[in-house]
Amino acid sequence: MQKNVFSKAIKLTLAALLLTACGGSGSTSTGGTESSGTSAAEAPAEKQESVTTVIEGEAATEQVDRIVVAVNSPSTDASPFAMNTPTRGMVKEALYATLFYIEPGHFVEDAQPYIGKTITKADDLTYDVEIFDNITDSKGNPITADDVFWSYEYSFRNQELLNYGTDVESLTVVDPTHLQFKLTKKIPGTIEGLIKSGALTIVNQAWFEGATDEERQMDPATTGPYTLKEHVSGSSIVVEARDDYWKTDKSQRNPVEMQNVKEIDFKVISENSMRAIALENKEVDYAQIQPNELHRFFENGKSKDGYNVWIGNAGTPMYNVVFLNMEENSDSVFANDINLRKAALYALSSEDIMLASGATLETGTVLKGFGVEGQGGYPASWDEADHDYYNYDPEKAHEFYKASGHADGEVTVRFMTNISIYSDSVRSVMIANLEEAGFTVEPLAVDAALMLKYRFETNIWDMEMAPKLAGDHVVTGWDNLFNPVGYTNGSVCFTHDDKLVELLNAAVNDATEENINAFDEYMTDQAICKAIFVAKSITVAQDGILEQTRGTNGGFTPSGAVYAKDYKSAVNK
Repeated sequence: MQKNVFSKAIKLTLAALLLTACGGSGSTSTGGTESSGTSAAEAPAEKQESVTTVIEGEAATEQVDRIVVAVNSPSTDASPFAMNTPTRGMVKEALYATLFYIEPGHFVEDAQPYIGKTITKADDLTYDVEIFDNITDSKGNPITADDVFWSYEYSFRNQELLNYGTDVESLTVVDPTHLQFKLTKKIPGTIEGLIKSGALTIVNQAWFEGATDEERQMDPATTGPYTLKEHVSGSSIVVEARDDYWKTDKSQRNPVEMQNVKEIDFKVISENSMRAIALENKEVDYAQIQPNELHRFFENGKSKDGYNVWIGNAGTPMYNVVFLNMEENSDSVFANDINLRKAALYALSSEDIMLASGATLETGTVLKGFGVEGQGGYPASWDEADHDYYNYDPEKAHEFYKASGHADGEVTVRFMTNISIYSDSVRSVMIANLEEAGFTVEPLAVDAALMLKYRFETNIWDMEMAPKLAGDHVVTGWDNLFNPVGYTNGSVCFTHDDKLVELLNAAVNDATEENINAFDEYMTDQAICKAIFVAKSITVAQDGILEQTRGTNGGFTPSGAVYAKDYKSAVNK
């Protein structure tokens, strides 16, 4: 994997570091973060506000016993560096710490302590971090700045924290409780994506290197507020609040660190409709559902008796994107034929695909470009009526197909999707779209774990549909996907295009409208990918859950939820 060269210079003294910080911008650290925030010129056009919802009711003042949460992927590995999936992300958040917690849609000035105690902006590219001096994991091992440094390096090498490779010039250990980040870019969201990311896992290096694979999976040393209690692979995972959690002063804890519930049972229910049925049958207390199941729990603008429903953006939006395999040395049908690429992208009806997913025009948004309205840098021109972002046009698609010199049915597309995220209805619409343009389609619907493996394989798929975090700025999203520093093979879809990288770097270094449009136009002209839609999150809980708290990446955080005084799990154990 290509990466920047990172330094670990312990020779710097804290005094020198503080002198540099004071001489940089004159800012001081207050309340755990730097007092001056992101400048108005750099900030996105509009911050997303918290989606935390409060339902009337008297809240419990003591820890409640148990909650059962439905999760949609059988990838329940509890070891520190297992690949992230939607299920894995929720489990990992309970078990392993990051540096800071930042509420979705907010920025570094609002960072709340976790492993990190304070963060101070020395200049536009330099941030000084102090960690607590009494951190221990669930086995009593200390966590120092050396462990934090090693955890960043390992998370990157494990192909999780890819933005560490693109966004960090150096991470320096100053002393056992202080580190310094030097960044490569000023885009809003860069430092936030490094210090809050769920792709980061902080653990004690000596424990991890000395543990067996079985110990890492079944008896891990956790740095979060919970520890593993029970794990049935592919079926369920149970975590339990740590009695020995090192941050004993609860007033210092962020929402992710709270232990409002003693035991969290994550129950795997992969099929969308079955999660809704499980809620009705009191087999779970909480689940995320699809819009076509909403009528079971919500009508006339309010939740039905017995349920609390939340509808809204879950923090940072999630693009649903079609990528084409651009590896020239593979057997991809798209890599060396721009006519076939354009045929495939014009063939796809974004609106029909979104509707097939269960989202409606009220609960989802068809994308007009590779970005979401409200992100920083979002070009107003995308909203103009004559803007063509591979707008669905089956006739034009077939014309490009014929221009490739192939007869109808002659080109077979290996189309890969995550079976846990995308329904048969979505696949059916996309297959029909492609076949109408002249393609033969070979569907490859795999589970989340296999998807994570196959996404790096150049000879398995030609086209994939995948969810990707949008980021707070359009350029941030692009940089995470197309910066070759973060990938062993070019980019998320194996691009090896110097012009693409040149235009990306220009937008990263100076995110002007001109540079943003230049990259967008080139990416579109080359027919590399097509962002299809974003969908609002719909979650349902039994009515004993009064307030839904979101984690750093927008997912539900059971440990930080507010429970009713008379709350009891609806599930008989």
